[in-house]
Amino acid sequence: MKFSYPFIFFVVISISFAIPFFYLMEKYSKKMEDQKEKILFIGNSYTYRNKGVDQHLADLMGNGKKPLDYHITRAAKGKYHLSIHLNDIDTKAKFKSEFWNKVILQEFSSGPIFKTEEFFKNGKKWALEIRNKNPKCQIYLFATWKYKEVEGMEEELHQQYERLGQMINAEVIPVGKLWKHLEHKINLYDGDKAHPNRKGTFATACLFYEYFKNSDVRNTKDSDKFLEKGIQRKIKQLVHYFKESYSSQK
Repeated sequence: MKFSYPFIFFVVISISFAIPFFYLMEKYSKKMEDQKEKILFIGNSYTYRNKGVDQHLADLMGNGKKPLDYHITRAAKGKYHLSIHLNDIDTKAKFKSEFWNKVILQEFSSGPIFKTEEFFKNGKKWALEIRNKNPKCQIYLFATWKYKEVEGMEEELHQQYERLGQMINAEVIPVGKLWKHLEHKINLYDGDKAHPNRKGTFATACLFYEYFKNSDVRNTKDSDKFLEKGIQRKIKQLVHYFKESYSSQK
């Protein structure tokens, strides 16, 4: 097959323009990716159940669309402690993969109460890892809820998360207190009376939204296709009122 000189010239010119174009597009895409706020949740099944707190939060942040300004993900496996995450290959790879702006630490359900010193020790280790990577990274503690039938557990958990927060300069997100506040208004528990059902995961994500965005979650679109819109709006309203009341008391 023979090609004319004008055709060959056209192909060469086209390629010469295309290469810098794709190079510039690649550089632009990388720059846009670097400008995103990067948020990592480190936890276990309390974090990843029902699609995951991180992905519900991403949906809320994107207001029903792809969250172009955020990269939100998790390193979470069943029955994991913060100590296990420190040496887990997958967690270490995920942690090293990005320059995180926010990292959320969630200890296993009763760990802060029954393995308090271990909780403090590994929380400090994680804080050191995080700030060695990014000294300006904001660390948050995901203060979890009580077992459904164990009264007062959420207060003990919260106290220990607060103590660790003071040690490592981290803000505590009072999820357990939120759940306690809502226990007679809406059921957030799964059948095992420990893990969250979908409403529980959604409510938790709504609280993180209010803290991270410092905005009214009621103004977001209905982002969960598996929850009735009325339920989503009720949860958002309850979470917003809790956040306002809790913040005013601090």
